[in-house]
Order: sequence, then C-alpha cells, then structure tokens
Amino acid sequence: MAPRGRQNTSGRETRNARKPATTSRGGIQKRKAGRVDGDGDLDMDSAGRRAKKATTADIKPTRSSTRTSTRGGPSKNAQNVLKHLSNGTAASLASRISSASSGKGPKTRSQDMTGLTVLRVGGLKESKAASNAGGGVNDLLGFMERKAGSFRTGSKRKVAIKKHHTVGDYVYIGASGEDASELIKLNTFTFAGAPLEVIEVDEVPDRGTAIESKSTLELRTKLQEILSSRYLGTNKLLNLDALASDANLVTLGMFESRERALKTFRGLMAVCESLFKTDKEKQDAIESISLANNNIDDVGQVEVVATTFPRLKNLDMSGNQVASMQALQPWKGKFKYLETLFMTGNPIETTDPSYPSTLLEWFPRLQNINGTQLRTPEQIAEQEAALRPKPIPQNGPDFRDVGGIGENFLLEFFAAYDSDRPGLASRLYDEDSRFSISVDTRAAPDPNAAAPMSWASYIKLSRNLTKITMPNPRIQRLFRGTASIQDAWKTLPLTRHPDIKVEINKYIMDCHPLQGLVDPSGQSSGGVDGLIIAVHGELEEQDPNTNATGKRSFSRTFVLGPAKPGQGVIRVVSDMLSLRTYSLLPNVFAAPASIPTTAPADQHQAMITELCKQTGMTPQYSEMCLTQVNWEFDQALVIFNEKKVWVSFIMKAGTED
Repeated sequence: MAPRGRQNTSGRETRNARKPATTSRGGIQKRKAGRVDGDGDLDMDSAGRRAKKATTADIKPTRSSTRTSTRGGPSKNAQNVLKHLSNGTAASLASRISSASSGKGPKTRSQDMTGLTVLRVGGLKESKAASNAGGGVNDLLGFMERKAGSFRTGSKRKVAIKKHHTVGDYVYIGASGEDASELIKLNTFTFAGAPLEVIEVDEVPDRGTAIESKSTLELRTKLQEILSSRYLGTNKLLNLDALASDANLVTLGMFESRERALKTFRGLMAVCESLFKTDKEKQDAIESISLANNNIDDVGQVEVVATTFPRLKNLDMSGNQVASMQALQPWKGKFKYLETLFMTGNPIETTDPSYPSTLLEWFPRLQNINGTQLRTPEQIAEQEAALRPKPIPQNGPDFRDVGGIGENFLLEFFAAYDSDRPGLASRLYDEDSRFSISVDTRAAPDPNAAAPMSWASYIKLSRNLTKITMPNPRIQRLFRGTASIQDAWKTLPLTRHPDIKVEINKYIMDCHPLQGLVDPSGQSSGGVDGLIIAVHGELEEQDPNTNATGKRSFSRTFVLGPAKPGQGVIRVVSDMLSLRTYSLLPNVFAAPASIPTTAPADQHQAMITELCKQTGMTPQYSEMCLTQVNWEFDQALVIFNEKKVWVSFIMKAGTED
C-alpha cells in the first residue's frame, strides 16, 4: 500500500499561506452603511472614487494611510501591493513575462536552487505512489524528510527539503548541506515498493529537457555493447545480420513481437547516431553494413539505415524475403553513394530477374550487384556529366550594324561623354529622350583589383528596381528631356572610357535592329525602325571629393531611332546605364581556332545560286553574305532581310540631313 502524504500541515504547503484579512462570525450580518453626501443621500459612487484615489501614482500619503489598519484607509497588505505595482512599469512586467515564456529569463522559484545542495531522486515513477495525486511527489518528499530526520539523534531540528523540481522521471530536490548529507543516505531505500536512487548533481535541467530514465540508460548501454561486438574496425563493417538469433538481444526480449523487433532496430540506429560527433566521423568509421538473414520483406522496416548512413558504400541484403521492387521503394532516391549491393537469396531474383537494371537507375553510383560489376566508375562519371546543365554556347559579339550607324554612334558617344557632356546631350537627345542609372553594389569584384570606390556620388540617382520599389522614387529617378539629362550628368563624376579603336578588347558590344519605335514625324502609325545597342566595358572615374581615380565596370543599353525633322539624323530614345564593381571582361575578340570547312565546293555553289534566286542579289554579294555567316543559309536570309529593312531608315536619314 502506498504511503500517505505528510500529516504535518505546517510544512511546505502552508509555509506561505496567509490568514484571512477578516473573519466571519457566521449568520446574517447587517450591511455597513455606505458613504453619504452633503444632503444625506447615499453616495452610489463612493467606492469607485476610493479605488481611483488608491491607484493614483502621485497621491501623497495621509496620516491615516500610514497606519496598519484604519477605517477608510488601505490595509498594510494593500499598501505592499501598491508599492510593488508602483515600483515596476507595465513594460517591465511584459518583458519579464516574455523572458519567462522564451526560457531566457530568471529561473522559477522551484528551479532556482542557488545556495542549496541539489540531489536527484529516481524511483518515483516505478513506485506505487506514482498513481497518487500530483504523481506522488509530496508523498516522496514527506517520506524522505521523515526518514532522513530519523537518522539524527539528540537533535530536534527536522530535515527540510527547501525546493523541488520534477524533470522527466526524476525529482530534483534542494536542501541545505547538512540536510542533504542525511537525505543522500536514502539511496537504495525502498519507497512504496520501489528502490530509490539518490545522488548529488551540479544543476537542475530545464523542465522541457528530455531526461533518460535509469532503465533507458541501462538499455542504451547494453545496445552499445552489442554494436561494439558486431563492429569490424579493420573493414569498417557493421555486421547486423541475423539479429533475431543474437543471444544478448533475445535475453533482453527484443524479439518477442514484430513491433518490439522494429523498435529494437531503430534503437540500434539511434545509438549509432549518438556515438559520432560529426557526419564525417561517422562516414569514416562505417562504410559497409550487413543486414543479411533478418527476414526482411520490406525495406521500410529498416528504412532508418538510409537516413542514419546516407553515404554508405556497401550494403548486404542477402538471405532476406524481398520479393519485388515495391518492397525496395522506400530506399529509392537514397544511398546516393552506394557502390556495392548484395541481394542473393531473396525471392526477387526469380519474380523479377530484371531488377538490377532498376537498381542502377535508383542508385546513381552503384557499380556491383551480387558480385558482378555492371558499370565502371568512368561510365558513371560520363552519365553524371551528361546530366549536368550545359552552358549556353557563346559565339562572341553579335554586331549587326547597317551603314555604320551603330559604329559611328559609339565612336562619337564615349569620347564626347568624357569631354563634353552638355554638347553630347544637345546633339543626340531631345525632349522625349530618357536616361536612368542603376548601381549594383553587390556584384562580385575582381579579386586582383584595387579596393572598390565609394558609391556616394551615384546612390541618390540610382534607379535599381530591386532596391527602389515605391512608384514615386522610380518616377523621379527616370530623367526625361535634354535639360533634365544634362542636369543629372553634371552630378556624376568625371570619367574616361578606353578608346574603342585602340582597346576594342575591353568592350563587348551587340547591335540589333529594332522595329516599332514611335515615328517622331508622326507620318507612320505602325512605327519606324531603329537600333538597340548593348555595350559592356570598363571606365576610369575620378572621385569628386578626393580626386582619387579608380575603375568601374559598366553596361549601357541604347535605343536609337530617327531624329525629329530638322534635328539631325538619329536620336537616343532610351539610355540605361548600369554600374558595378570592376571585374575584367573576357576577350571575346581573340581569334578562335580555325575550323576547316568540309563542305564541298559544289554545295557552296548551290547555296550561292539559291540565295541569288531568293534575294535578287548578284553571285558576288551572295557569296559575301554566306561567308559572313559561315555558310549558314538560313542565317544569310536573316541578315539580308535586316539590311533590306534598314535601307529605308538610311535613305530617310540621308534626305533629312
């Protein structure tokens, strides 16, 4: 029969109890008269006003309020409450609550055992008292105080447990050093039919901490011993075959049922996981595992092996009951480094003879099945290379210019931008031209380059749409019209671009025809043709504050179209400048290795004849066109049509000049 709780009510339960402020004499009592106003009428709001008075922070104490208890004044207890409330604010109270809920605040009263000797007591969960109210904790504490007190002779002072804290299967108690020396003597004493384990510890764990019971610790130790006896360090092999016949596991009753056997295996894997501090340490220690002769008919029963040892190289599943690929499905997509697999002695060898081909698909590095090598490491490397994404082929700049318009524009633009920005804007820009600048501060710099320069001169004008998300700033940083563009350029630092004619290798330039631009003359409702030019390169810049020079990389995209009547030949419709930290461009103008042309001469002649027929060009011009595109007939037609479209633009520009 479980012992009853402590009968002494003067102990811990009543230690902090207070006597009621007032005592009732029983029976019906006459209600005390309320406060009356000057006319003798009952004041219905007197209580409310008294409450407001009591809680006002700046009220001065009266003589009556300082007494312990006076008619109409707060009691001493009430004064203490008001004092504590006035010392702290709502914000500090909220912060204390927040800290407590997050686990970062001060320890609770029962958990904070500073200055006390802490003992850990086990055995309550196994006792008959565990079914009592409160889990039998008070019964245990009372038992320990009584028993420990009985060890003292000639002393009337009782042993007292000051604080306690329950975590998992253990009760942590705090007592003075003198009392703790008596309490620890209760180790191995029987309480409610169960032996107690009382040991001294350094600290009390948090309430949510998982604490293993004594039986769990013992089981973990036994499983670790079993794993140790089955590990072959020289071969890096963990031999887990025929577990059901292991005498130690059978003695522990681990195979009394199917469910118990599955839990046992998961427990073995959990112990394996806990033995290694890092994945690398586990990978170096165990490369092979044998699960042979375990009567496994579905690998879902041992799926935990794949999660515990994802980089396993060799696996033995022979002598089991796997009958189909469906039974192996839980391992699909796992064991990405598996090289060798044994499946001999499983029914799948007869029910699905082609299973090895499926296994090769599931496990990308699998080479050997049942002792037969089915592919080599070189073949696996080729398959992996074939699955990698192919880079987009780069054929260098694609500068499709007509009549030298794009080339002449670039030669003029960068030289004038470095020396005469106002004149450049007045010549090539009009009231409908647009300009914007975008700064990319996160671009990877050249590791061999100097330290990046400050972006202070550009940030106020930058229209980087990933940073500027609100509509108004986006509109304000899009400059429209010659005057607005000139004003923006005045605030930008001085620059010097490499000479295109001398240092073409410092640029990458593309030029393409662009249709559908607004006709500045208003004659064509369908729009007119223009050019889009993209330039990538570098520039030297002078810091306006320090006069220091440095390099930046840039990308600049222009849209060119016919100028308005009486305003020159072309105009800049759009100009977008993007700046980033300097990084060296690849030299796309380096001469590629010559590829011998294998096409026969008669095939070339046939292509010339056909191109003349479709375009009306002479054989000489047809051959030049085909040579330009490396004898790609379809590309030659594209080039011809683009140049044909630009004839009207050139003629129009020439007549309006």
